[in-house]
Amino acid sequence: MRKSAPAISPELKQAISSLSHSEKDKLLYRLLKLNPDLVERLQFELVEQGDSLMQRREELTSRINDMLAYEPYSPGYLMMDLRSLNGEITRHVKHTKDKEGEIQLTLYMLRQCLELHGAFIVTHLYRADTLQNYLIKRMEAVLQKLRKMHEDLYVEYEADVTYILKQLHEKIAPKLAKKSLPEHWPE
Repeated sequence: MRKSAPAISPELKQAISSLSHSEKDKLLYRLLKLNPDLVERLQFELVEQGDSLMQRREELTSRINDMLAYEPYSPGYLMMDLRSLNGEITRHVKHTKDKEGEIQLTLYMLRQCLELHGAFIVTHLYRADTLQNYLIKRMEAVLQKLRKMHEDLYVEYEADVTYILKQLHEKIAPKLAKKSLPEHWPE
């Protein structure tokens, strides 16, 4: 369980405010060494000023292509790859606050997985329970996030969502999909 940071007392805030500019800089640099995620976020916001968002998305798309290009050894290994890619997408969102990119990249990852490895998953259904659950959960999360987006964006994602839902309902995990996913989207 992660510990929460202690509250900053008014006295500490006052003491920090009274430090000289160079002392504040030194403290900031020392603190940044302890938090690589904050460094990445500041790099994106202050140095790149948000200009590299599309480039970062393209790099992640390329990473997804590279990782899913290999034939998986087993459904378990495929799921490990998907989890790793999902972690990279999560870090991207944490650093850039790119909510739309999260949906776009996750849908791309799921579609690529099903297009490239759908037949593999179907032939190994007898030992793909965990992978089936993972794919269903990822799709549920995407649909939940899509519901929060403006309806005009639905058109942009409709083809991917329809394809993924169809694959999950018809081939990959029909029983699980029937319980928790709509057959058609938007509902």
